[in-house]
Amino acid sequence: MRLGETGTVITYSVSYVNFDASRREEPIVVAVIEVDGASSLMGILHLLGEVEPNDVTVGMRVKAVWKEKEDRMGAITDIRYFKPLQ
Repeated sequence: MRLGETGTVITYSVSYVNFDASRREEPIVVAVIEVDGASSLMGILHLLGEVEPNDVTVGMRVKAVWKEKEDRMGAITDIRYFKPLQ
């Protein structure tokens, strides 16, 4: 089965801490995304981009923003981040 590149935010967090526990000046938003076509409530944890932290909501529809084709490896890391659907 092929999954879609869109999904729904089922939970999120605004973080001022990097993955290595160092402090950040600008926040990042990490979210659990339920990808369209995947099992219900089986989300993936990924970054949100192109959105202000105060504008993120549970239930927000999002779309994957991919790396350039030549940089993809067939892994979840091929998605740079998810952005809100317009």
